Amino acid sequence: MKQIHLVVTVLLIAVLGFIACHEDERESTALQAESKIAWKDVETAANTALSDNKKLFVYVHTDWCSWCRKMEQETFSSDNVSEYLNDKFVPVHLDAESQNQVVFNGQRMSEQDLAATLGAQGYPSNIFLTSNGETITIAPGYLPPDRFLKVLSFIADEYYKNMNWDDYLEHIQS
Repeated sequence: MKQIHLVVTVLLIAVLGFIACHEDERESTALQAESKIAWKDVETAANTALSDNKKLFVYVHTDWCSWCRKMEQETFSSDNVSEYLNDKFVPVHLDAESQNQVVFNGQRMSEQDLAATLGAQGYPSNIFLTSNGETITIAPGYLPPDRFLKVLSFIADEYYKNMNWDDYLEHIQS
């Protein structure tokens, strides 16, 4: 009986180790995808956006969000997306559940509080801000690479100032 208990325990440990290895592999893949994006910390990003007159892109995510992982693995790993995002925006990512302290517009708060302040209500949230930190819009949810590139262009090229999203889509297809 003790021998069976020992075998079951060893098998259970082996299975849990196998699962943990695959979880680390999945997280590593997401981090590799993220590495194409020149993510900056909040305070540096805000300063860079002001000095370079660029818009801020704030990606709000959580560790448990499967749609966030999908966006990291598929959208942010796209060369077209990463190049456009790095060129036209100052990118920031926030963990919506993190208590890590950040400074934004001279105020110290947790990443969680900043995500809420910026209006993130679901994950992922893709928040676009002017160079001085004013909200332009929030694009909620997972966006595949081709759709995300359209959103990036809509914001970067300031089409949002003169037309709505549907008109923009018609404009770029004509």
